[in-house]
Amino acid sequence: MTEVDFPILGTEPLPVEFANTDYGGGAERIDFLRSAEQIDRWFALVHPPAIEGEMGRAGERVRQLRDGVRHLLSAAADRAAPDPRRLDIVNEFARAAPTFAQLAWTSDLAPAARRFDIATGAPALLGRIATCSIELLTGPQSDALRRCSGPGCSLLFVKNHARRRWCHPSCGHRDRQARYYRRHHHPREVHP
Repeated sequence: MTEVDFPILGTEPLPVEFANTDYGGGAERIDFLRSAEQIDRWFALVHPPAIEGEMGRAGERVRQLRDGVRHLLSAAADRAAPDPRRLDIVNEFARAAPTFAQLAWTSDLAPAARRFDIATGAPALLGRIATCSIELLTGPQSDALRRCSGPGCSLLFVKNHARRRWCHPSCGHRDRQARYYRRHHHPREVHP
């Protein structure tokens, strides 16, 4: 098995990290979940309780949900209407999420909800991701979904402060380098 550096930002909600496993577009598209081994490795990194081997065996379903989630998050980031078929796909997966919420009081006396899964396996985990996607798209972070403005980057992120334009500082650095290069190595023509 070849080692793959997944585009895991580590700061984004699970549905965004999941959607970002489909990177780029056209001939430059990279599917980071193209094999069973890669799927198992990704789930082990981001969701350690995932059952080893089971997620990879559900590869086609994993990619189907990922593509649906990516489409819906992209539509929200672009402020566009989604394809109703993709909406149906995510809703279908969400129906398999056997979860329940429990109310807890935190140390600062604030109520908080904790979710528990009452089943295991690929269908339950994919259903949980679909449910998290629905919660993200209907919650306050939905308005903060953005597409990275770095050159050639297609990753999505949740804008958590006013000046954020990139998925990761390295994308911002590349963008600043490209602008510097254009200014200093391609001088503007001077017209007499």
